[in-house]
Amino acid sequence: MAYGEIKQYLKDNILIDDNTLLDYIYTRLNEEQINDLISLVNITNYGDSYYDPNDGLLIFNTEEIFLENNDKKIPDLLKLVKKEDKARFKLHNPNYGNIYNIFLINHEINHLIQKKIILENNNKLKCTLFLHGKSEEFIDDRFFKAFYYYKYHDRFYNEYNANIESYYETIYLLQAYKLNNLEKDLIKTNRLISKHILYCYSDIDKIYKYSTPIKNSLKIYKHLIELCNKHEVEIEIPISSVLKKEQPKKEVDKLLLGYSINKDTHKYLKNVSNGKIKTLNLFEDINC
Repeated sequence: MAYGEIKQYLKDNILIDDNTLLDYIYTRLNEEQINDLISLVNITNYGDSYYDPNDGLLIFNTEEIFLENNDKKIPDLLKLVKKEDKARFKLHNPNYGNIYNIFLINHEINHLIQKKIILENNNKLKCTLFLHGKSEEFIDDRFFKAFYYYKYHDRFYNEYNANIESYYETIYLLQAYKLNNLEKDLIKTNRLISKHILYCYSDIDKIYKYSTPIKNSLKIYKHLIELCNKHEVEIEIPISSVLKKEQPKKEVDKLLLGYSINKDTHKYLKNVSNGKIKTLNLFEDINC
């Protein structure tokens, strides 16, 4: 039922109400079979959206689109709205808010999926990647008060994965509705997504140098370990060789996991990001 209601809101270009968003959240939780990882879902207009894996609390701020990133260089979906929208705290195009909130819901749900994969341990590669992400987050939070997490938020592996998987889910959903009034918004959304992906595939230290989300995440991890050793904090969590042995072969899968992509894929993303290519689904057009 939630999917049909969302389509009508998008068609009418009206902000999706909280009850419909809640229905969509529970629909997605059922689809992914992760209800048991949730204790409470709450929708608010204050603070950050987050999932707390310790108490199972899932919080969504439906007005998060008006907030600003700590790192102003990040070209993510918060850029759907202009500065004047944020100044007036009112959306000129309500569908931008709808698109962002659908993305936001799927972003947090993907953190639950990460936890499920770690618990079930039935996907060796993903489990290794997510455990690595958890490790760097734990070290930073435990010893450095999450300083690096806030400074390099989208560079931490689990955040990259939650972003890219949510982009994938959101784009396919919006495209499936086949709404004429949504096409321009979808093109803009794909353009911003491609910019964000390219940002994540740039080196964490040298923005104009090519890298990968995995390499950037490993660089953060190495730095955290070095800092711990410098401060005589003994901690070492070995990185599994699975990262190299089980690399995906398809370009879309490489993108979803943060592995190195080929020149054609990189060029395609660049052309989408600068408007030379207009697409309703950038993932669908990537050569496998």
